[in-house]
Amino acid sequence: MQTISQSSDGFFHPENEEQIAELIHYANQNGLKVRVRGAAHSVEKAIFTDNFRKSWRKSQDINIMLDKMRQVKFHGDRLVTVQAGCNLGVDPSDPTKSSNLENSLFYQLDKYNLAFPSTGGIKHQTVGGFLSTGSSGGSMSHSVLDHMISLRFIDGKGEIHEVSKTVDQEKFYAVGVSMGLLGVITSVTFELPDEYHVMGQERTTGLQDCAVDLFGNGTGERPGLEKFLRETEYARILWWPQQGVNKVTVWQAHRMAEKDYSKRTGSKSNFKENPYQLFPKILGSDMPVQILTGIFYRMVKHWNKSGLLGGITRQGLKLTLSPVINLFASTAGQEGFQEFWDIWWRVLPMDDRLNDRWVPFEFTEVWLPIDKTTEIMHRLKELFERKGIKATGVYPCEIYAKQSNDFWMSPGYQRDSLRFNFFWFKKNPDDPAQTYYPQFWQLFEDLDFRLHWGKYLPSDPSWIKYLQARYPRWNDFMRLREQMDPNQIFVTQYWRKHLAIEPVQELSYV
Repeated sequence: MQTISQSSDGFFHPENEEQIAELIHYANQNGLKVRVRGAAHSVEKAIFTDNFRKSWRKSQDINIMLDKMRQVKFHGDRLVTVQAGCNLGVDPSDPTKSSNLENSLFYQLDKYNLAFPSTGGIKHQTVGGFLSTGSSGGSMSHSVLDHMISLRFIDGKGEIHEVSKTVDQEKFYAVGVSMGLLGVITSVTFELPDEYHVMGQERTTGLQDCAVDLFGNGTGERPGLEKFLRETEYARILWWPQQGVNKVTVWQAHRMAEKDYSKRTGSKSNFKENPYQLFPKILGSDMPVQILTGIFYRMVKHWNKSGLLGGITRQGLKLTLSPVINLFASTAGQEGFQEFWDIWWRVLPMDDRLNDRWVPFEFTEVWLPIDKTTEIMHRLKELFERKGIKATGVYPCEIYAKQSNDFWMSPGYQRDSLRFNFFWFKKNPDDPAQTYYPQFWQLFEDLDFRLHWGKYLPSDPSWIKYLQARYPRWNDFMRLREQMDPNQIFVTQYWRKHLAIEPVQELSYV
């Protein structure tokens, strides 16, 4: 390669599209794989080339970081073009140490009085990674996908494409959520709304006192879950279903209108923020609670294992689980209640303070038809009651929703969705795709569930045909993938297994 070489960290760090195309041509000529690392928030094998994390020095494949492609251009009329390597916020785990507040997208949008319409629970991700996996926030009213106008990408032949809602529309809706299998997204153009403030509240109660009827249609001022999620502008629920706990934390918020500004909030131009607190503070810091939480999860990491060690852990948890979770599962504030108001980018990513070193979680994220909410919640409740800790684990169950979109491989394709994040502590010794998550996939099998592509997927190949049938444009996507990447340079063993991609019989070097 003439203009770019591998860095000492094992990654290639291109500065422009031409260098990416050069890497792709080199991969084709030498039978190599190419993958792009964003913020590494997805399941590890979904990100990198095969065996890269085990020994990159022995791997000839090409792993790219776009940390030198962070530019943000403001065109006027609310149009913004963002290079794919730009982080939404600060990535505290960025191995290049180049991510900072000033070069983050949200900070720069704030300077131009613009905003994302919604965000995920954190803002570490890069723009390319956030979109490619189908990530989204907890709102039925707002979606960043609705504000995406066009994108540029380089396919598996090294050809540069610019597609939009009006030009090459089919490719636009295929590439927008494509897991890096159609090419390397290099930039995205958005048409964004004006900045806004967000006001909300969080309350933790027992299940019976919850302001939302999780299992029924609601009565009076206590709405059912579907109604609450549809009508609340931004919402997230954490349900702790463990025996002796059964707590619910309801986080809800809305964009501030003129009537919401008061003496305590200040005016829109002279705003007095009251930030959201994810954890209670001890001596002015939320880290003691996070460290204690991390120590507890490390101590009980064998809770799901079979045999003597697992049995001993579960016996111990019968005595300790309820009081410990009751300590952690609380809202920062008096009597389990807090109010907050802040600029959009500091409050919508409500979990951004979660420290991945002490409390590293992974998930499977299940998307289900929201019109089946009541049946879904009753099934889940029955499973938790019947199987106890083997189903509830030692974690909360996260519940939120998303409106439909037109991106082919999005789990929200043309369907409003009720979403669940089922947690897993990353330091646990076993594979949750084999030992924990199958019970949830089986529970919802007849309800047409879909999954978030960046989180845990079934390891059993029998699930592939099931998932294929859930995505109406699956076959169209696969046909386009063959055209865009004829040598399968973007297809690792992980994606070959999970999407049933057959190896090419003859390489067509380009």
